[in-house]
Amino acid sequence: MTRLGFLSPVSPPLKILEVRGGIPDGAIPIGPDRSLVVGDSAADLDGYRVYDMSAALLAIEVESEKLLRRITELTEFPAAGSILRGIPAVIERHAGGFRLFVPQELSQYASETIEDLRSGL
Repeated sequence: MTRLGFLSPVSPPLKILEVRGGIPDGAIPIGPDRSLVVGDSAADLDGYRVYDMSAALLAIEVESEKLLRRITELTEFPAAGSILRGIPAVIERHAGGFRLFVPQELSQYASETIEDLRSGL
């Protein structure tokens, strides 16, 4: 992986919406009356305040629970919490692994550190 490989233009953009005013079905709870809706969800968002977070959050995929245990102390998923000793993240199970949503401005550090941890396994 190149230093900026995680920003590859080959990947299709992932739609990430923050929903406030409740938690619709199929959303990832991130707080009281707050949630994330990821991808082209069929969730009914009428009556909620919805903010597009697609440019603010980056998704990093982690393939194994063993690697995830080196990244965070969280154990129940989906979850909102800290990874790598301080980076805020939302974690969900996805396609046999996990998907971590981190702030764009911290994504390069998070990706490089996760890659280093992956190579140590």
